[in-house]
Amino acid sequence: MRALFVAAFMLLFFATHAVAEDFDCVITPSMILKLGSPVSSTLQFVSVNRGDVVHKGQEVARLESAAEEAAVALDAARSESLADVNQKQVKFNLAQIELNRGLKLTADVTIAPQKVDQLRAEFLVAQQDLAMAELDHDLAVLQLNHSKALLDQRTIRSPIDGIVTERTLGPGEYVRPESSIITVAATDPLYVDAYPPIAYWRQLHVGETATVRPDAAIGGSYPAKVLTIDHVFDAASGTFGIRLELPNPSGAIPAGMRCRVNFDEPLAAAP
Repeated sequence: MRALFVAAFMLLFFATHAVAEDFDCVITPSMILKLGSPVSSTLQFVSVNRGDVVHKGQEVARLESAAEEAAVALDAARSESLADVNQKQVKFNLAQIELNRGLKLTADVTIAPQKVDQLRAEFLVAQQDLAMAELDHDLAVLQLNHSKALLDQRTIRSPIDGIVTERTLGPGEYVRPESSIITVAATDPLYVDAYPPIAYWRQLHVGETATVRPDAAIGGSYPAKVLTIDHVFDAASGTFGIRLELPNPSGAIPAGMRCRVNFDEPLAAAP
């Protein structure tokens, strides 16, 4: 009887006081992106391969773009030309001079009022012609920006720093908006996913620090911080998920491997 009492006491003690802070975990990329094209076209080239490191904004592929480049050149020529605006400006200045001269002569009663009305109408027409020429020039600039935007769609750039994990298409192949050209994985930071028992849910907090130890093949100990804690439990396994952020600026830690995570603050399972 005494032995049973001691055993029950020990079980209760370890359930409420034992330090249980070491959990299995998995290291994953913080982001995996499948890069494609917003338009359908033929691939001109793909400049990266599996395993290559890419940086944010780097060109990784380009679509055939001869027509778009020609449209940009044409619209650039139109937007840079001020010939029509200058011509309408000269006519406007001349109409203004003629109107002022007519008004002066009217004061001296040496010109008919009908002639002044004609000069005034010619001035207003010249004014409107100048305004239309300036508007056409502004529209040409906007058209150039539109053509540049269409041309820019033919260039595929990486939106993140990362590593190419897959290349799906190559030069000469046809790309559709739903197609994937390459896949890029972000490895700085990395995510660490662990699934402790529900008994530790109240013991963990966002921002808490921990130490991550990758499998022996990589080894070492690395600091991490709790990023998210699930508020929906897995009833079948009696666990909940936590995600930690693991800085990896040098790329020394590969993603896609198992690990152990140890929290800096001792954890005690709830009774």
